[in-house]
Amino acid sequence: MVHIVNWRDVQPKIAHMSAVHWGGFRDRERSDDTDPNNRLERLHGFARHALQGRKTSDYHQHDNLEQVYYVLSGRGEVLFGEERFPVTEGDAIYLPPGVHHQMFNDMNQAWLEHHVISQKVEGNGGEFAIRNWRDVPPVGDGHGAVRWHQMGRVGELEVGFARGFHSIDREAVQPCSQTIERCDGEIEQVYYVLENRGVLIADGREQAIQEGDMIHIPTGTRYAIGNPHGEWLCYMIMAA
Repeated sequence: MVHIVNWRDVQPKIAHMSAVHWGGFRDRERSDDTDPNNRLERLHGFARHALQGRKTSDYHQHDNLEQVYYVLSGRGEVLFGEERFPVTEGDAIYLPPGVHHQMFNDMNQAWLEHHVISQKVEGNGGEFAIRNWRDVPPVGDGHGAVRWHQMGRVGELEVGFARGFHSIDREAVQPCSQTIERCDGEIEQVYYVLENRGVLIADGREQAIQEGDMIHIPTGTRYAIGNPHGEWLCYMIMAA
């Protein structure tokens, strides 16, 4: 069954030295786990981080865990290995497992907000990459949605970096329209609403969705995203 929670309804904590952390969805490690947010079957984890101005995160690494940082607002720098790279809103940053990395916002006054998306893999290594959705050619779904395919699996031309993730995409639904009906029996997805509001049509009912909602869509779910409003509805899609 589809599950929706807004990040504002999650109790924050401090993580990675200076970041405010709102836990999102996590993998279900035990069959008797009663936490409704511990529900991921393929993805490992998803959380929102905010780094205030004049702060940095800690210098750390993850063995056997690849990550994508998705910048929601602000700008800063990410350290990968021994080099610092500028990052800004809309960037998807692929961090291969086993290499030290760190986020910097010490050159700014405003907050730097980003998602941390994690997936377990076997072994370390891979190709570091940064891809902004504005640099990706848009593709329509033949109905009312436009998608920007920012990252995919190793082997995909130009976007293939991940070994565990299936894809990291951004999508927008035009006003007074909706996506095609979708169903995938092999891919688990988490949608995150970036801008405005709409309707999720799934499990035989309609549910209102809005900016900040995290939406878990299990494998085999038949669904569509509707936008009955006058502004574009925008969200990102994490899949494994």
